[in-house]
Amino acid sequence: MRETKVKTRIIERKTIRKKQEKIKALKEKKGFTLVALIVTVIVLLILAGVTIATLNGDNGILTKADEAKLSTELSRYKEELELYKVEKYNENRNFEEETLTAGKVELNYNTKESAETGNIKTIIPDISNEYFEKLEVIKGELLINTQNENEVRVAQRLGIEVNPYDIRDGVLWSSNGNLLLMDENTGSLTIPDSVTAIGEGAFANLEGLRTIIIPSTVKRIERNAFRNNTTLETVIMQEKVNSDGTIEGVEYIGTNAFMECTNLTTVQMSNSVNEFGSQVFYLDSSLKTIKLSDRMTYIPEYMFSLCANLEIVDIPEGVTEIRGRAFSDCSKLTTIKIPKSVTYIDSTAFNSCLKLVNIDLSENSNFSFKDGILLGNNGTEMKIILASAVDENTFTVPDTVTKLSDGQINQYKNITKVKIPASVNSISANFISNNITEVEIDSANETYEADGKAIYTKDENNKTLVRYYANESNVDIEKSIKTIKSLAFYNKELTEVQLPDTLETIESQAFNGCKNLKSLKLGANVKSLYNMSIFGSGIEEIEISEDNPNYSIREGAICNGEEVEALYNKDGTIFISPIKSYGTIITYEIPEGVKKIFDYAFHSQNQMTSVIIPNSLEEIGISFIACEALTSIDIPNSVEKIGATCFSNSTNLRQIRIHKKRDSIKGSPWGCIYGDRAIIWDE
Repeated sequence: MRETKVKTRIIERKTIRKKQEKIKALKEKKGFTLVALIVTVIVLLILAGVTIATLNGDNGILTKADEAKLSTELSRYKEELELYKVEKYNENRNFEEETLTAGKVELNYNTKESAETGNIKTIIPDISNEYFEKLEVIKGELLINTQNENEVRVAQRLGIEVNPYDIRDGVLWSSNGNLLLMDENTGSLTIPDSVTAIGEGAFANLEGLRTIIIPSTVKRIERNAFRNNTTLETVIMQEKVNSDGTIEGVEYIGTNAFMECTNLTTVQMSNSVNEFGSQVFYLDSSLKTIKLSDRMTYIPEYMFSLCANLEIVDIPEGVTEIRGRAFSDCSKLTTIKIPKSVTYIDSTAFNSCLKLVNIDLSENSNFSFKDGILLGNNGTEMKIILASAVDENTFTVPDTVTKLSDGQINQYKNITKVKIPASVNSISANFISNNITEVEIDSANETYEADGKAIYTKDENNKTLVRYYANESNVDIEKSIKTIKSLAFYNKELTEVQLPDTLETIESQAFNGCKNLKSLKLGANVKSLYNMSIFGSGIEEIEISEDNPNYSIREGAICNGEEVEALYNKDGTIFISPIKSYGTIITYEIPEGVKKIFDYAFHSQNQMTSVIIPNSLEEIGISFIACEALTSIDIPNSVEKIGATCFSNSTNLRQIRIHKKRDSIKGSPWGCIYGDRAIIWDE
């Protein structure tokens, strides 16, 4: 019995042991399976990653397939372009592929018939909508505008240029890269029709430019855009007439846009143009005829001034104003027709038009003729004065006239005497030209009087010297004078002038042309004096009363290597003017401590090649106008503000280095004719 129980226990123990071993074996097997599973999953993930990269990476299967498809498409487009160029050459052996330009709107090339229209689809008929937006042809080459990396890679492999020009948000900026738009062989420049505005100074001084074609997509031509292109002959502004009769094309032409284009003979102006800056065609001496836009409502200041060959101008109906000096010094202009819409002509608009003899007023009742004078504003203003208005050596102002404006009779050198009636209440100094030695003012005139040497106002509270017309070299100005008017001594042979203690104001260019006047002595009451007060004179010495609370003369500036005096405000922080004759400054260094350079400080210093600005400076006014010899200038980090037209007419200023971050001073390029391509910032 006992043996049976023992055997039974032994069997139970063996059975339990086997179960334990089996359970242990199962646990070990299960552990291994979990590890294997985890490893397997990891391996699969790695393999999956490799597969995805293989499919989609830069060298992936799918990417390669996309690029192959893209390459096929772009290659086909490029081939179609080449076939088109061959076709055009076979049609006309004068075809030049460098003149071929096409975009979404326009198609242009040198042998295109005037009636032909088209766009890039004319060249590539099967172009997709996507690439109709991205591709264009410029100078006979296919270009793509894209940021897509695949497109960039493929285009570069195919020799298609990518984003080659600086066009941002439709604005074609002034940059050296954009100058490449001109074809050097033909001198032709076709603006891409992706452009909506041509930036300030974008193509100024572009050597060899002969023809400009501006598509109807361009709405604005900014200041100085094509200035001083002396080889330019033709400007074509294209337009698009919509089904509702509206016209798309250039709407605005900025100040000086085509100024000094001395070979320009033909301008085809779009009928969409309705706004202008001033001096648009100033000094374009070869311009003979021009068809103006029908949408014009005014002819701006100096628009055709000094266009010496302009013979005929058809002023469109709808123009209401002809502004200051719009046609002054157009010496070949013989005939002008004033449409009925014109209600205002500035009194200087036709100054010095020597051959103007025929003024057609047949449709206009707003003006009248009297004794060779075109009168306006109910006879109170002289608008145009013909030679027939001069009686031998005397000019008599009509007794209805109230205003005498600059330069109205300057062209008539035979005039030595002027008679001014009682009605006149406004006289500009330069109405009295240097050949006039006698002025007779009606004693009943309540505003002016003449003493045989000069014209004065009768206002005892602000006694003003208007114009000195005698020829004495030593002048003692009347003791009660408070103001000397602009151009009061213009081109007089002064050697000495005694200014009264009552003097408060010397206006702009008061001594212009007085080359023999070397010094001025100013009293305690002078409160309005700046560089333009002595502009164009020979003044090299200024003495100011110590009691003057507004101005001081200080040393410390370095001119041409020597320490010199300059004119400052009382505490010396504002540099007003160098005291040097015009054309004598070569180099100039402004001393430390100066915080501002005043307006016109270096105006027309046309021999100045360099100027050094101190690190204390905070503001520059419109200070460097017409500094023609200045090629570069350094602006220190301390400067926070620059005047809007600071560098205008400084025709050789090609580099303005600013030691600040880009656009940290507002207003770039501040009138520089080269636009933003002249501005170099510290990045």
